[in-house]
Amino acid sequence: MRNLPHSLARLAGLDSHKVLQDAEQQMDHDNPSRRQFMVAVGNLASAGWIALNWPDIAQAAQPMNHHAMHGSHAAPSGSALKRILTPAEEKEVEAIANQIVPGGKNPGAREAGAIDFINNALASFFGGQLPSFREGLLDFNKAYSAAYGAEKPFSAAPAAQQIDFLGTVDKTPFFQAVRRLTVLGLIALPKYGGNRNNLGWTLIGVEDNHMWAPPFGYYDQDYAGFEPYPGTKPYTADPA
Repeated sequence: MRNLPHSLARLAGLDSHKVLQDAEQQMDHDNPSRRQFMVAVGNLASAGWIALNWPDIAQAAQPMNHHAMHGSHAAPSGSALKRILTPAEEKEVEAIANQIVPGGKNPGAREAGAIDFINNALASFFGGQLPSFREGLLDFNKAYSAAYGAEKPFSAAPAAQQIDFLGTVDKTPFFQAVRRLTVLGLIALPKYGGNRNNLGWTLIGVEDNHMWAPPFGYYDQDYAGFEPYPGTKPYTADPA
């Protein structure tokens, strides 16, 4: 783990510690969205949560190169995605996600369409979490109203006020669920609703490259950029 970024190494099971304040303290001013995204990943979940949910996570974020061999993994049309949250619920969840990975100089959760992934996930492969997610959102809204009044929802609050409030609830299961789904929404294949225009992959420096698998044949030789194994020349009859 020594060669991994510090925030990724912390996936081994560290509990979150004021994730928003931590993000501000560690923020790379040249690339704030990437820094905050990596901090969010570092605080994503315990190793136990990842192991428990790995089949679903693997389905949502399977390696992009596998799909390069079998067809496009571009984002589907809006009608192809499942939606389960109400417009009001979407608005609040998106506002939370946008503070977890904010936009700015670089795109954040809103620009990457994380809410579309969250909606699709809760309507399908994470559907079992929907009841507790909705209950958590209801409690979140009640707590916000108790702290700041019921005139305006969290999504309509100034960014500084949103950050202050999230700092008081960042240990709750609901906030942790939103954070997990937000991060997954930025790294999953676009076909699942998030990672719009590969923005999430761009934040973590992942390139959408092709992958080839043996057996190779003469029919591969004219494919632009074909290299059967790293550091080898394209297949030709002439070994030179």
